[in-house]
Amino acid sequence: MPLSVLIVDDENVFRNYISQMELWQKGSFILAGEACGTEEAMKFLARNRTDVVIFDVSMPGKNGVVLSDMIEKKYPGIAMIAVSSYDDYDYVREILKNGAHDYILKSRLSEELLERTLHIIEEKKSRISPWEEKQELRSMVYEWLLLSGINPFNSDNSRKMVTLIWVTMLKNYSEIAQSAMMEGIGRIFENGTENGMDVLAIHVPPNRFVIINRFYEDVSEARLREKVENSQMIAQDSIRRIYSIQIDMQICPPFFSDNALRLFVQHKLEEEKETSRKMTAPLAMTIEQQNRLLSAVNRMDPDAAENMVKEIYEQIPTEKEALFVIVTKELLDLLERITLEHKISLDFIPKNFELFEYTRAKSKTVLSANIAGLYLNVLREIRGENKQESFSEAVSKAVSYLQEHYNESVSLSSCAVSVGVNSSYLSRIFHEETGSTLTEYLNRIRVEKAKELLYEKHHLKEVVSLCGFKRYSYFLKIFKEYTDMTPKEFLSRHQEIAEKGPD
Repeated sequence: MPLSVLIVDDENVFRNYISQMELWQKGSFILAGEACGTEEAMKFLARNRTDVVIFDVSMPGKNGVVLSDMIEKKYPGIAMIAVSSYDDYDYVREILKNGAHDYILKSRLSEELLERTLHIIEEKKSRISPWEEKQELRSMVYEWLLLSGINPFNSDNSRKMVTLIWVTMLKNYSEIAQSAMMEGIGRIFENGTENGMDVLAIHVPPNRFVIINRFYEDVSEARLREKVENSQMIAQDSIRRIYSIQIDMQICPPFFSDNALRLFVQHKLEEEKETSRKMTAPLAMTIEQQNRLLSAVNRMDPDAAENMVKEIYEQIPTEKEALFVIVTKELLDLLERITLEHKISLDFIPKNFELFEYTRAKSKTVLSANIAGLYLNVLREIRGENKQESFSEAVSKAVSYLQEHYNESVSLSSCAVSVGVNSSYLSRIFHEETGSTLTEYLNRIRVEKAKELLYEKHHLKEVVSLCGFKRYSYFLKIFKEYTDMTPKEFLSRHQEIAEKGPD
């Protein structure tokens, strides 16, 4: 395949000089494109396969030294030829240190010299596979991920997604055969590289891989996920056909920082159990915390449950971004067990990428309050299903009043009048017995009714009116607060469940 070449220079005259050379007509090399600066060059590289970059050293803004450093870190397989009008040793040293193949003065650059240089690069590349070109980078990433080495992505502005791979090795293979097989599997994953995406397969002995997909395009998160899933499915199929072995994989959520990604990967690798290929996470909560939280639920003590959830989040250092996802998952897993035990249907327990979406952009305080709110909602369900008979007469009458008049304008005073007690007294005993304020309880009734009407395909604005909400925006806010979904997302989830049918 002909080598693809990019020219980077802020001077039109020089770009034209290179582009008009006859060597591009001979078939060995293709002039893939031109760029007038570093930013434009990096955008081009993110979208196009490129083998060689010829760049000027003294460009305005981010000069050739900066460009060579960025290329070396992001695209280590690309060969570089630096050109300059000045013989500056400091530039030469830095650019060659960044992996440039040659440094040529513009006054000496002839078509013959450039063609000869490109042929040398071509010959060198023919002897080195893409797998070998990335060997040093893979070693650096391994040391960073597992041995507290320096982050090799410090100046890499890519968006990253990670897939964790567990390979089921057959015991009758020799160590040499297993080693060769693992290298072959890594090569298969890295062959999934395409325009706009680069793949690194980091082998973690004996039978694990960390696959890092780096993206330089400005595309949606859903599109990134789709690309990764497609790439991994193709790789999985190839591995099954070639080696007749099974692999387990988990595509991890994207993170905002490299440090969060590193912490998440370390946690997932450490939690593996030898007896299972599945990634079953041990609780980051202590056993004592788990027991105290379960005890609060069993005692129907909402304050203790809320305080326990907040205590668990409080122990997480703010900078440990990945642990927020992990702890949130464990709290939701525990909550799911509670709902199953009490036969309660919980509409929203986020999974996988939904879990990441649930936690992202939320502070520790907000996330803690949200999860505590889910626990309180479940406690209300349990209390409502099993213990309504324990309400005092006044609270029982208040609950009945709210259930009958939820679609009207309801206030604490109007409810107190109907029950025949003082407003402040009703407010106090209602909170003590139900674990929520009268307004919270009313909103819960209204949201449950809204869900029924949405099931029945009522128009959204009609639902707002029928449920007693005065403003559309307030309804959306309360619905989201109680279900953690918009009405549209709720209907979509309901439709998915309906289409799947019973197990």
